[in-house]
Amino acid sequence: MAAKPVVDGIEKQLGGRVSVVRMDVSTPAGRKVAAKIGLDLVPTFIGYDSQGLERWRVSRVPNRAELWNRLMLLYSGKAV
Repeated sequence: MAAKPVVDGIEKQLGGRVSVVRMDVSTPAGRKVAAKIGLDLVPTFIGYDSQGLERWRVSRVPNRAELWNRLMLLYSGKAV
């Protein structure tokens, strides 16, 4: 995955303040979750707030700056 180094770096930098869940949509369990959340394209990045509400979705590989900015807005409670 082209985004893996970026996601790994951000996850490490944030030191547990966010949870990153990686899902393999080629497995039966992954397909079930993908259907439940309405996943159409891979890769898709979804930001959820602390209450579990989806706040943003990007169906492509975002660059590091975009992903970082979206996470910071989500973390600050300002993501829409």
